Amino acid sequence: MKSVRAMLSALVLACVAPAVVGAILRAREAESSLLDDATRHVDHVNASIASELADYESNARMALVLVQQATKFREAMAAHDASGAQGLVALLAKVYPHRIVFAADAHGDLLALGNGQRAPTSLRAEASAAFTELLAGKRLDGLIPIAFADGKGYGMVTAEPVVVDGQMDGAVALITPMDEAYLDYLGRKVDADLALRVDGNIVATSTGNSQPGLVSREKKATLEVAHDKLYAMKTFELNALERPGQRLELTASRDVTVLRERSRALLLHSLALLGAVLLAGLGIAFAIARRIGSSVAAISGAAASIKDGRYALVPESPARDELALLARDFNAMVRGLVERDRLRETFGRYFTRQVAEHVLSAKVELGGDLVPVTVLFSDIRSFTTLSEHMPPREILDFLNVFFSGMVESVMANDGVVDKFIGDAIMAVFGAPVPRPGDALNAVKAALEMRRRLALMNQGFRAAGKPEIRAGIGLHAGEVVAGNMGHIERMEYTVIGDAVNVASRLEGLTKELHTDIVISEDLYRQVEEHVDAEPLQRIRVKGREQEVMVYRLRDLRRPPASP
Repeated sequence: MKSVRAMLSALVLACVAPAVVGAILRAREAESSLLDDATRHVDHVNASIASELADYESNARMALVLVQQATKFREAMAAHDASGAQGLVALLAKVYPHRIVFAADAHGDLLALGNGQRAPTSLRAEASAAFTELLAGKRLDGLIPIAFADGKGYGMVTAEPVVVDGQMDGAVALITPMDEAYLDYLGRKVDADLALRVDGNIVATSTGNSQPGLVSREKKATLEVAHDKLYAMKTFELNALERPGQRLELTASRDVTVLRERSRALLLHSLALLGAVLLAGLGIAFAIARRIGSSVAAISGAAASIKDGRYALVPESPARDELALLARDFNAMVRGLVERDRLRETFGRYFTRQVAEHVLSAKVELGGDLVPVTVLFSDIRSFTTLSEHMPPREILDFLNVFFSGMVESVMANDGVVDKFIGDAIMAVFGAPVPRPGDALNAVKAALEMRRRLALMNQGFRAAGKPEIRAGIGLHAGEVVAGNMGHIERMEYTVIGDAVNVASRLEGLTKELHTDIVISEDLYRQVEEHVDAEPLQRIRVKGREQEVMVYRLRDLRRPPASP
């Protein structure tokens, strides 16, 4: 123990002189690093704003294309129906609350308007000469001068002409005023003051920009002193918004004076504390030396036991120092390992989150409960014939692609995949714990499986592979849900007549020339929400009573608002 004390004392004393020199050097390096970080941050403003503007343009263009292609909107524009156009314009205005949404007729006159507090009176040349391109049937984007309601300024415009049957019926535009408010929005994103120049003239600055005249067109951000303050700044071109013959520049600047002063103040503070801390370290070293040996020995022995597969705890001290915390954390780690092994053993018997959570909340034992569920069966049609022409590895990859999409459809709608049976899937909605909406969730899952399968087949066709055809059968009823098998190896599943009926219905899809068949029992639970066609009453193998089956088309669409 004496050697430990002597070594700790010599170590503390040896650190005094180098620590002082090191503190000075580190302070200078910290100051340089802080300033370098500030300039690098300003350097990255270009990429950040370019990304922001690209996202802006992409989202705006996509929104306008969707609006432009909307049948009701096109009909309203063709008929000069302002109220008909206003509905979709108002919806678009809610999505983009900070952008002016302007729909005009073929002459540029206002037809519908959203967020129009500062909107121009029209899309005619009087509001902006650039609007003549739009009224000529051309797409319009970029930064253009605009006569807003409260005065002249510049705005970012994304606009599309509305052409119906080859005839120009008007245009729809998204306009964002490039003013102090928008530069404040960009400035918050990049943490910098901004100033916008058009052809060399400042047209907008962010709030609180005390030095809007700063310009630096160097490749990297530079530092410049102005009015006794230090600024990191860079000027770059906004090529994404430039129009022919136009030069747009944005200067980003940050006041880094505080960073420099903070670094220097930190140096003085560090030197003042360094002596006291190092002297106190001598006394602390002796106390630590006495406890290190016993604590390390206990933890080392327990770690050796864990390595051999035997979990062991170390004595805990009521003290609140690091060694006591280390002992408590070590014991917490051991308890966590024990719990992990218990969970691993339990999860090894189950394969779905819902089932696992249900099992972990109660004692694991054989048996089950009677619960109302909706059972879904899906099977690939003619899979045997399909697989005869494919090597085993390709069959496995083929099935994995199919199962991935189908399982995601089930899980996205709160279903549980009960099992895979060759190329078939059995899923359950309502077990282990029934919830409202299980029946409708099962229907939604089936429709999602149909949609995903269609997307898969597009990829298969593009790759020259055969397409998959699948049948899906759904039935609602009571089943016994629980653990079956042996106490050492069990499976959570459901059994009952509802399972048999769902399986039989899936088998009838090919005979009935449809892909999704639902039973009458299920239809009665979801008829208000689905579009389904009654097919016929059939006698399902294994049941005495005939069952009415329905072809599932889609979910019912809500009635259109007047």
